[in-house]
Amino acid sequence: MYHSSRESVDEYKLTCIEFIRDISRDYKDWVHRYDLDEGERAWRLEMIENVVKVTSAWIAAYGNTIRKIDLIKDDGINKMAEFTAGYPFEFQVYVDGQLRYAEHRPGMIVMDVRAKAREEGRRVGITMYNRRMNEIFQLLTATEVRDAVSIVSYDNSHMNSISAKVVLDAGRCRESDMLSMTVVVGEYDADGMELDRRGFTTLIRIV
Repeated sequence: MYHSSRESVDEYKLTCIEFIRDISRDYKDWVHRYDLDEGERAWRLEMIENVVKVTSAWIAAYGNTIRKIDLIKDDGINKMAEFTAGYPFEFQVYVDGQLRYAEHRPGMIVMDVRAKAREEGRRVGITMYNRRMNEIFQLLTATEVRDAVSIVSYDNSHMNSISAKVVLDAGRCRESDMLSMTVVVGEYDADGMELDRRGFTTLIRIV
């Protein structure tokens, strides 16, 4: 989404909040097209609507620069896509017990990646976000400090259920900085063939 250099931050906030609302209708349309049972359909639609509400609230409260507004908007779009696809296996990412939206002080940020395969004999583990670009994670930042956030380490063990760790070094971040992190977990059969994969995006505000 482009913005005019003459458009104020407040005007851009309103533009992006409206955009998030508009694009959510497309994601909801896709949910309706899938052959889902009513409970699953209702859950996905509810989660998409919740992303619209929280993303809009974060843009309004914390989007004090164009860069931050764009990051929060893009994070919301990622989340809507994830809920549209749904989760065929258990998968959550926690930051100090916080789910999808988190606040954290500058320093080491530990992301606890929890997943469980659908059945015995299958395995789960962190996999590539984008194989073509050789990206393990998608990490978006809205900080003015170059390379303020880096990935220190991650646990990519594969087993029936995992509680793996992804550690970010945000020691050079400043208060009110924002970052968005997408972790992808794959599910594998006994021969190591990937059967499915899903992303989980977390928005973190430095406090």
